[in-house]
Amino acid sequence: GRMTTLMWVDVETDGLDPMDGHLLEVGLLATDTDLNPRDDGFSSPIRFDGPVDGFIERMHTPNGLLAECASAPGLDEVADMCRRYVDACADDGLIAAGSSVRFDLDWLDMDMPGLFARASHRLFDVSALDLAARMWYPAAYKSRPARTTDHRTMHCLHDSLELARHYRKALPCAIR
Repeated sequence: GRMTTLMWVDVETDGLDPMDGHLLEVGLLATDTDLNPRDDGFSSPIRFDGPVDGFIERMHTPNGLLAECASAPGLDEVADMCRRYVDACADDGLIAAGSSVRFDLDWLDMDMPGLFARASHRLFDVSALDLAARMWYPAAYKSRPARTTDHRTMHCLHDSLELARHYRKALPCAIR
């Protein structure tokens, strides 16, 4: 049968609105449905040297992202690299995955149209598992792993993956 690939996605941006903001970094990581990474993933900052507000400056200066954006490849080049990474998994069933993944896909649909054209209409969103656990399984919610994120895409992706692994073990509805 056809294998399914979860394509974990995370973006860092200079704001909340893809209509007038800029992508600063994109990260992708393909896993199987047992949450085993297929490779080391793909991540790249995106060239940007525009002004940012104080909030974004405080978020992305300590982690080095704004400095990397100054000499990073341009959006078109990064989009091509993302397409190559996603297309390498396109023979499989593809499901976009992540944490609040709709936010990330809104940005990618705007700046890299068609990147997830072959993906299922369904999303695998660990923030939905987080909500379910908070509402219905407080012990599983309280024991979830600490997030290590410094607002860099690969760290955020690994946080999301660790959270998914936690809930896969912890949620009592798992019948195999």
